[in-house]
Amino acid sequence: MKFFFLLCILLPAIFLLTACGSRQSQIRVDGSPYVDLDTMQRDEIIHLPTGTELTRLELFSLLANERIVYVGEGHDNIYDHQVELEVIKNLYQRFPDGLAVGFEMLAHVNQGKVDLWLAGELSEDDFIRLFADDWSLAEFVYYREIFAFLKSHQIPVRALNVSRQGKMVFMQELKSSGKGMDLLKNPKQLLDDPYQEQALQAMFAGHVEGHGDVSMFLKVHQLWEETMADNIAAYLESPTGEGKLLVVIAGGFHVAHGYGLPRRVFQRKKVPYCTLLTHTPAVLVENERRTMDVEFPDLPLYLGDYLWCVPYRNLKDQQARLGVGLKDAEKGIEIVMVEAGSAADKHGLKVGDLIINCAGDELKEPLDLSLLLLKRSKGETIELLIERGGKEQKIKVLL
Repeated sequence: MKFFFLLCILLPAIFLLTACGSRQSQIRVDGSPYVDLDTMQRDEIIHLPTGTELTRLELFSLLANERIVYVGEGHDNIYDHQVELEVIKNLYQRFPDGLAVGFEMLAHVNQGKVDLWLAGELSEDDFIRLFADDWSLAEFVYYREIFAFLKSHQIPVRALNVSRQGKMVFMQELKSSGKGMDLLKNPKQLLDDPYQEQALQAMFAGHVEGHGDVSMFLKVHQLWEETMADNIAAYLESPTGEGKLLVVIAGGFHVAHGYGLPRRVFQRKKVPYCTLLTHTPAVLVENERRTMDVEFPDLPLYLGDYLWCVPYRNLKDQQARLGVGLKDAEKGIEIVMVEAGSAADKHGLKVGDLIINCAGDELKEPLDLSLLLLKRSKGETIELLIERGGKEQKIKVLL
């Protein structure tokens, strides 16, 4: 079955070879045999194994009976994040001292810094820098309200993933000596789920059109999920995690069908869990979304336990953009690229210009400017102090 799949997994930058392997004919029950998912209405919630429609209250009551609630998201859909926040708020009301939230988007090596931020000992800007380093500065806006709620109510936040540096070391060692698997607790364990491997093969082929090293892709994916599963299980077994209900926020691909994080964690820690995913019929797509043209295999697996129908909207059309490429410089930051038709282009910024400060704030690295723009809205005007040809001048830019 060929369809466009909303990107909800951070694919490693090593997209390299192959296509789907052969498979036996299987009955497709990846949604619900009782419900046509594309006829669902906005905010309709379905229990997929039975096709039963649920109210919000019924859903939240069911979620409250679990030890782990996996919420699979599309990273750039603001409505997915609204669902996550609603789930967190409701479960917090039920368990004000018994809730924790884990994030795929944060690296476990930075757990200490996350704890400092939660305690008010790390600034908001430094936390955003941390998020940018672990994940993506551009996507922080989707999680801003969630993190604000967690901090204001002192809900434990768990960083689950491998760091970018750890992933790079893993890849380099695999390429050079094959020893990268030593970073896993079970280095001899291969990707042990035939259904997930079929789906990953299809995603890989659809994303890179069959070019590259699929073996590397599968092993990096294994590192990604094994690391998160180890950290989830370790937290639940720790004194601080004892008795906590853990909400895990991760890309939908890590949650869908139960063969990613749910299965890996259950192999380590046999506790009750459920999966909640979102679904967007074509009629509810509000602006252009990132998609892949993927021929996914038929799998004899339900998509998840619960499905919540939401619209799709990314925030690209609302975000303030300058439209430049930047690099470090001895003084300020240097423009190395100006996007045609961008705000920078329209207001005369040029390659080679040095941006010294923005709205009076000194700029020492490109991320400084990105953080300032993150706090601005499209349509606002900013004043830049630039240096061109050894002379300083001020330029006002309508974002």
